Amino acid sequence: MLIHVSKVLSSPEAQAPVAPPAPVNLTELLSKKYCKSFAGLLAADADAFSNINATKDTALTLFCPVDSAVASFMPKFKNLTAKAKTALLLYHAVPDYYSLQLLKSNNGKVTTLATTSVAKKDYTYDVQSEADTVTLDTKVTTSSIQATVRDDDPLAIYAVSKVLQPKELFKVAKDLAPAPAPEGPKKKTKKKPSSTSAAASPSDDDDSADSPDDAPADDDAADKDGTAPSVLARWVTAAAMVAAALALAA
Repeated sequence: MLIHVSKVLSSPEAQAPVAPPAPVNLTELLSKKYCKSFAGLLAADADAFSNINATKDTALTLFCPVDSAVASFMPKFKNLTAKAKTALLLYHAVPDYYSLQLLKSNNGKVTTLATTSVAKKDYTYDVQSEADTVTLDTKVTTSSIQATVRDDDPLAIYAVSKVLQPKELFKVAKDLAPAPAPEGPKKKTKKKPSSTSAAASPSDDDDSADSPDDAPADDDAADKDGTAPSVLARWVTAAAMVAAALALAA
């Protein structure tokens, strides 16, 4: 028996169009996992939120600081201008999709939404990995990925340990210079006499050398003093003899 089919039959389920995936509520997603404080900062900044939210459906990797990191950073954040706050929030968003595996295998510099939003500014940082740890080095701070909030192409969100501080807004951390090597023991050297002391020494010797020369002068004086009485005695004796002779002659 032959059955003739004039048209293809289809079930109602097959005819129903496939529903598009539900849009991602970024604020709700961040608030549920690790990053409630960061979600609050985004929600309070219309420019940053609209820019990030519009990018999430094409290609976006977002690094959200955990709540404790945001809490410790708030004193600095409050001192920033409105423009700087927006730039800092956009600095956490990379306009490309990076799975965790890609981040581990492809190290290097990444651009951010702040790079394209702020004229003549760099706003980049280096992605580095060692073993299973992925770090983000901004030259001001180094933050590491703590957990995956979402990893579903085209959107990846990772919770990080610290707020990413761009060098365009904060001072670059200087590397500590290596401590100087300790000096070896110094050898003791004999102290050479100075020109002053050298000049002084001969003068002392001269004084001692002059002393013997002075002694004969004193001896000569003593000899002269000793000869004076003997000459006088001879004159007295001679005078006495003359007087005696005159007396006899008389």
